[in-house]
Amino acid sequence: MFNYPRSGPARRTNQLAMAAASSPALPAMRPAILACLLGIFSPAAQAGLGDVISPAQGPVADARAMHARSFSTVLDASASTSLPYSSHRIVLPDGGVATEFADAGGFVFAVSWAAPTMPDLASLLGAYKPSLDRAQVAQRSSRIRSPRLLNATAGDWTIVSSGHLRAYSGYSYLSSRLPAGFDLATLR
Repeated sequence: MFNYPRSGPARRTNQLAMAAASSPALPAMRPAILACLLGIFSPAAQAGLGDVISPAQGPVADARAMHARSFSTVLDASASTSLPYSSHRIVLPDGGVATEFADAGGFVFAVSWAAPTMPDLASLLGAYKPSLDRAQVAQRSSRIRSPRLLNATAGDWTIVSSGHLRAYSGYSYLSSRLPAGFDLATLR
């Protein structure tokens, strides 16, 4: 019925598969193997809008997720008592810049971007990406049809995004989490 190869790598592969199928320990090892594979292939924990930047990794995980060229902390909330937030600047692969604004506890309350191509908004907006998708659908179905501008508010969340080829920019923030004295012009 089955035509097994008599020699070579294919025969060795078949022998290994048959040995694994007959091994009683294999079903017990499946959860451990699955957990190991998920750990290897899952993305690093990252913080988007409304998330907390991990104290262990800081903005490094976000920079890796966006394949950044570099990142830097512009203002450190722990070092400055006059400014209760820090700004993490991420230089994107296309030369654009994404910035995360986090309070002293690491909570990301605002993000902004300016780039020649649209950055990975799923990474920047985090849990608010579905809200962006709903706002885009609502704009398409309304009479306001501006493919270059999106200005939407849903409860606490606000996004302003504009752009065309080689010039995309925007920002998003959570109004209830803005630090006292934070100037929205900083996001532009």
